[in-house]
Amino acid sequence: MMNTQHAMVRWGLVLFVALALASPGAQAQVIKKRRAAPVPVAAPKAKPRAAKARKAVAPKEESPRVVVLTVEGDRGGKVRTQLESALRRDKQVKVASLKQYATLGKKSGLKGSVLFTDGPLASVAPKMKLAGAISGTVGPTGLTVRVLDASGAVLGEQEVKLTRGKLSPADAKVAVRGVVDLLRGTPRAFEAPSSVSPSEPLPTVEPAVPVAEAPPKSPRSEPVAERPVETPKPLEPAPVAERPVETPKPLPEKAPRSSEPELVAVGPQPKDGPPAMEEDPESHTTTDPFLEVALDTGSGGTVGEEPLRPPLARLTLGGTTTWRKYCTRPGVKSCGEFDKKSDEEKVGDRSDFESSAPYLGISAELELLPLARHTSPLRGLGLVVGYRRGYASTDVTLFNESGQSGTREVVATDSVFTAQAMYRYFFGFGSSRNLLGYAGVKAGMLTRSFDVDAPADSPLSSTHRLFPAVGLEVSVPLLRQVRLEAAGQFFIGPKPGKGFDDDGGALDLEVSDYGTSVSSFGWEAELGVAGEVWGPFGYQVRFELSQFKDTFSGAGTRSGWNNGGVAEDTYSSIHWSLTASY
Repeated sequence: MMNTQHAMVRWGLVLFVALALASPGAQAQVIKKRRAAPVPVAAPKAKPRAAKARKAVAPKEESPRVVVLTVEGDRGGKVRTQLESALRRDKQVKVASLKQYATLGKKSGLKGSVLFTDGPLASVAPKMKLAGAISGTVGPTGLTVRVLDASGAVLGEQEVKLTRGKLSPADAKVAVRGVVDLLRGTPRAFEAPSSVSPSEPLPTVEPAVPVAEAPPKSPRSEPVAERPVETPKPLEPAPVAERPVETPKPLPEKAPRSSEPELVAVGPQPKDGPPAMEEDPESHTTTDPFLEVALDTGSGGTVGEEPLRPPLARLTLGGTTTWRKYCTRPGVKSCGEFDKKSDEEKVGDRSDFESSAPYLGISAELELLPLARHTSPLRGLGLVVGYRRGYASTDVTLFNESGQSGTREVVATDSVFTAQAMYRYFFGFGSSRNLLGYAGVKAGMLTRSFDVDAPADSPLSSTHRLFPAVGLEVSVPLLRQVRLEAAGQFFIGPKPGKGFDDDGGALDLEVSDYGTSVSSFGWEAELGVAGEVWGPFGYQVRFELSQFKDTFSGAGTRSGWNNGGVAEDTYSSIHWSLTASY
């Protein structure tokens, strides 16, 4: 019996333990232990991810984008170009293209020189993502730089010294530093409206709370019935109570600004001006309000789409050095053909003139571009007039039919007068388009007269020519002080015996001596350098080659000219001059 009772007790204990392990309370405790284990593992992984996300967003802030408008009183646009180049080199702001700004301004219905002022700024700024614009005025005391916001309202201005009408490198840095200081607040003011709902800062912070508390919810906990146990209510007030303690510090700074209407309308408030800023003695800026000044479109800015403006007038005064070579030969089509003949075949009067030394003279030229300050396509129309006069004294050799020659001294004057209309297309040249070049055409009338001294026994005939001409010209600037120039002209019928004054029929003799009629051909080519030396004053040096060829037909009055002949006239000149531009 005792053995049976002991056996029953042991089996009863085993059954009791089995029932206890199979109870729901024991299973719940096991599940809680399993869920508690992964919680500390998931939480630390979420925090570094959030930190990385914040670091990745920070570098996306871009520098403010601005455009440099016209500068009032800036002749030639030199100061504006210097200011724009200094801003580009500084790289704290992005400088937009003025050409693109004007193109978009045209689509807003604006025309003329207004395109290069702050007129289209309010409509163009959103399209080009501009934070503002830079304008200014050149006065007797220096340069006044204005900084405008995207709506056209003035943010501030500063005075910068000019040295001989230009910005020195040190003053350019001062101007750039002042512009950057004023623009730093501009993008913030326009970012404020995009944030919206400034009166509800807390709701924007609260969504981050469940995200931070989400990690305790293990993805392994699939049973829905167990979730209410994992998100106890007492845990939520703790983080909410902590966040208001951290946020009060920035809130007092932002709250007053968000409550003021001037924050959103910094630009459109000309009466009150921009928000108060502390004066920075190093940037030479001021926060005092000021009035907008209308720009004088006739004295500053750009020409059309070019970065600089051509001068209204340019005067060239200087000297000329000329070599002349002249020959006449009967019965042939060129002097070289006659010279190849044997001595027996060289029959008829012929003459040769060649300068043993160059003869000197004076030269003057005036270029006028009355529409240069306008932006219409006709701004390149102009007029050029010029006059040159040289004095020659040399020996001339005359050969007669018998081959005898005589040498006599001849004094003559060489005169050239030019009156032509021209059209030039101007373009910016160089890395920053701050140099002005052009390509153009010209057409008009020219005269060239070589007058021999009065004595009747002079062996050399005078030549007078009056003819139309057309040509091309180009100027390519390498530096402000060096500009390559080239030009060419074609002479239309430059026959001898034509001029303004026919003294007793002397002009007719220039043809009748050699034949009954004449046909002529001529051309001219120029190549040289020019540039500005100081302010509006500069220099110009050119080499010019001109050639005329007269082919006579019929019988002339001179001996041996029974069947016409040829006359060749070549001028080689060097023109050296000083220039003054306005």
